Amino acid sequence: MDQDQFLLYDHQKPIRLRAERVAVYLQGEIIESYSEDNAVYYLFFYKYQFLTAVKATRLRRRSFIEKAFKRGMVFNAPHPFIKELLSSNHPCQILSFNPLLDKLEKHYTPQEKAFILTFFESFIPKKQLFNEIKAVFYHYNRKGQTFLGYKIIRILMDFAPNHSLVEYFANDIKVQKYADLYNKNAEKILAEDFIFAEKALYYRKKKDSCFQQLTERLEKESRWIDLIALFSCKLTSSPSTDYYYPLIKLLEAHFDEYETMSFLEALSSKLPEFRPLQQNLFQHYIKHHKIEAVSHMMKNHDFELNSNQVEIFGDLLEQVDPEEDLIEPEMLHTVLGPVMNMYPEKADNLLTKYVISLLKTEELSSIQEWLRPFNENYKNLQIIRKIDTMQELSNDPDQMQTLGELYYEFRQLNQAVECFSWQTELNPTDPKPLRWLAKVYGEMGKTQESEAYRQQCINLQKLA
Repeated sequence: MDQDQFLLYDHQKPIRLRAERVAVYLQGEIIESYSEDNAVYYLFFYKYQFLTAVKATRLRRRSFIEKAFKRGMVFNAPHPFIKELLSSNHPCQILSFNPLLDKLEKHYTPQEKAFILTFFESFIPKKQLFNEIKAVFYHYNRKGQTFLGYKIIRILMDFAPNHSLVEYFANDIKVQKYADLYNKNAEKILAEDFIFAEKALYYRKKKDSCFQQLTERLEKESRWIDLIALFSCKLTSSPSTDYYYPLIKLLEAHFDEYETMSFLEALSSKLPEFRPLQQNLFQHYIKHHKIEAVSHMMKNHDFELNSNQVEIFGDLLEQVDPEEDLIEPEMLHTVLGPVMNMYPEKADNLLTKYVISLLKTEELSSIQEWLRPFNENYKNLQIIRKIDTMQELSNDPDQMQTLGELYYEFRQLNQAVECFSWQTELNPTDPKPLRWLAKVYGEMGKTQESEAYRQQCINLQKLA
């Protein structure tokens, strides 16, 4: 199964889904996914712990989930965040409302329960959610726990700001001292109401002081997904090593090398001129022998290979099968150049290997053009002379026999057959192209054609 495909269970019935993207927003994570019949499912997590999943028909405007994908930190699949959330919570089981309530009451504080319920506004009747959150408020209110009750009012002020009950309790004289502290983002409030504090700091994260406070909170809770997301978003908006080096440290601590490389690639598209990132990515490409990617970065960022790396790529280029490892011809120039400069004795063999591959799809004139930069530095290479000769012969009908033999030398059997067939038409009494056609068809596994030309050659020689 692909990395972005997984199973969701609905009463033991598996639903095959394909993850599309993930939103990291406040304390929640939401994976958007699609079934085989293109139904949309959302998987909800709270601080990396799976809550439940819902099948979506529409999203309510200004709901938590809409804000998550508009204001949150969103990453497209496949992504290590998705892999981590799914693997650490396997198997994911859909819970209906009442079992979900039981789960929240068992594993979370009443304030967390109230906040988590706001996640589901688009899928559970708002009145039902409101009544559950209101019950938490009344629980504190009856016990005279005014501050704890006001924490719930703050959640309701975001969830249902125009509700008469919310307006009444939000303006109650008994809570004004708390309201003033919240409005000022007082240190006492930021220290004691972590749900409000994270929201306040998140929306002010562009300010360095708020960003620092937010990262410190996330570090204390070991919420590394949020930290990686936060540093990458901060880096995108304000490229600086102050954000990049902590990000790299987090990636190396929690991702394997391929996941780190994939993450840096996605980030690279947003920061094409940020040198430290490009250098890191270049080193990953070298380590994992990404020839085309290395060539691209050498060409576009003026990176160079050191002597050890040139040696590695020299051996690698000799081992690569151009038929299986497709590399853009133009990209080969950048890597082949340093290798041939250090190991000129390898030049002919290396170029021959890639010319053989190019001959399958490219015209001789195009291959000549591709070889031109090498011709300037390596004028005596046999491969260059042979391609030049083939281009000259291709314009001379009387030289089809020689051209066919050169195509055969480069294992281009179809082109060789064309040349030898043309030669038989031009010189029907010449047995030589017939012998070659018998030979080439035999090597192509076409025994009937091979035998036919062999017999035709024998017959022609008898008449001579």
